[in-house]
Amino acid sequence: MNKQNKHIKPDIRQSLQTIVLPALKEMFPYFNLQTICARLKEAEIEVSSVTLKTYLSQFMAEDLIFDAGRGWYSRIAEPFALDTAPVKKLITKIKKTFPLLDFSCWSTEQINPYTQHVLNRFVSFVYADLETLSAIAEVLQGHGYRVLVDPGKKDTFHGLSSGEHQIVLRKIIQKQPQATKHAVPIEKILVDLWYEAPKLDLMDQAEVQIVVENIVEAGRINMAEMLSYAGERRQDFSWFKTIYQLRKT
Repeated sequence: MNKQNKHIKPDIRQSLQTIVLPALKEMFPYFNLQTICARLKEAEIEVSSVTLKTYLSQFMAEDLIFDAGRGWYSRIAEPFALDTAPVKKLITKIKKTFPLLDFSCWSTEQINPYTQHVLNRFVSFVYADLETLSAIAEVLQGHGYRVLVDPGKKDTFHGLSSGEHQIVLRKIIQKQPQATKHAVPIEKILVDLWYEAPKLDLMDQAEVQIVVENIVEAGRINMAEMLSYAGERRQDFSWFKTIYQLRKT
């Protein structure tokens, strides 16, 4: 009898639906295909890659799990809702002077609700072709903004009080997440924040990590796109690749 039981194949779809995925969802906000395969292997359940992906597509259609980018899944149903109000005025001013310009923006004000310590000054970032940055800076300075063009660590906004207009201009980055009406998505903001924080003394890296962790659980993000962009910027996001193993709510 025991020998016969060893050869009885479990219902793979049912095992995924009732055991494997619920366990992953309970533990992790996000999990990838590799993690799912590892859990199936631990349970001695064999399934082809094509079949597994078919089942996962079905489960997404049934709202058992949710898409978090290529090869990534989440228990979080609602996508992260990013407030773009803090950059609308800036976008309007740039568009008025350069209606055909390809540019994108974000502001530290957009992530302020997710910081451990409330920010008392905000910095906005504008990304455009390198040869256009000087012209953009001249226009924004004419509107009363304080602007730095491609600054390094020594070029900071020390001495500014809250409420002052502060803008950093950077050259556009290849393969960056696509902006919508010139407002960048949260996946780009989080990677750029990690990159800019030490350069401009915006906040320490521990605070940035808190921001990232709070945001990725406040709403569903495209994990695959963010990690890909982090690689494009050559940022050490090794801690972030395991964030879904560190956080449990």
